[in-house]
Amino acid sequence: MEMSKEIQKIRGKTVAVVYTFEGDISGGLDHFFIWKSSIISNWLNAIEELHCLPLIIDVRTFLDKAVNKTLPHIDYVLNMNTGTTDLSVMALIPAICSSLEIPCIPCNAVTIVTGENKLLSNLIANSIGLQVPQTLNENDSSGIFRPTNLGNSLGVKRGSNNQYKEGIYQEFIHGYELTTPLVYNVHTQKIDLMPSVLYLHEDKDLSWFNSAESKKLRKEYKFKKISLDEKIQEKYLLLADTLSIHTFCRIDARVKCLDAKYHDAGNNVINFNDLYFIEVNVMPTIRDKNNFMFSFESVDSNDSIYSSTDILRKTLGSLNIYSFLLASSMLSFKTMY
Repeated sequence: MEMSKEIQKIRGKTVAVVYTFEGDISGGLDHFFIWKSSIISNWLNAIEELHCLPLIIDVRTFLDKAVNKTLPHIDYVLNMNTGTTDLSVMALIPAICSSLEIPCIPCNAVTIVTGENKLLSNLIANSIGLQVPQTLNENDSSGIFRPTNLGNSLGVKRGSNNQYKEGIYQEFIHGYELTTPLVYNVHTQKIDLMPSVLYLHEDKDLSWFNSAESKKLRKEYKFKKISLDEKIQEKYLLLADTLSIHTFCRIDARVKCLDAKYHDAGNNVINFNDLYFIEVNVMPTIRDKNNFMFSFESVDSNDSIYSSTDILRKTLGSLNIYSFLLASSMLSFKTMY
């Protein structure tokens, strides 16, 4: 198997895990979200499973050594500097990596400043033919406000919101939350869709959305694997290409519905006309029992991404979400550097 030879080539590579100290607010490094040690340790385990060498280094040390040209040899950077309140700072590590010609996982600086900015990503999604919710006047209390540059649903609120100066105020789509992970397929050597995940509220409440509070509680809902209309799949892949996403990401949307029809086990395809793009998360959190994990565990032989998981599982001997994403991401760079 030719691909197994390619996978063997990433063995022994040094992967730098660049993380941020919690509570560091000086020098522009104010964060609304910090990767916790439990998550970082899972990535470290994946590095070991791939027979690679880990280099654990904090953001400030990485920057200092990069500027002074004292960094040790690094083959890949796993960027954990996410959740900054300033997109320019969030893009700092991949920008440095680009200047040093070090592949940065999961994305580059351009992808961050365009994808993470909700206004820009909505404009780009709309330009390629995806539906986006209608922009509303602040006097209309029926909408939903989303801060432009913050993630993790921070500051998202039904009704207009004066707490954050920069944001988008849009029509609230009654229906369901939907998220679709995308990842590099090592078999086809192209970005591919993983199974989409629909949030089903326990009370079939079509006004419910996954707010910052809901994300902390992580209850009130259950996940359902669901398929997308072929037109949606085409638009999602085009969006990923437009934003230069080639490792992995997550696209979030709302599914418009006037009843609870998607609760029906037999209704397993989202129609294009029902889907409204919300945002793209270019640095998604991967953790136990979240949507990305559910999607990975739902992959079966009917999914196009199955060929990739099958190759990696057979070559590595075992496969989890972290080793899958890390190996796929590392292999995605083979023609770029």
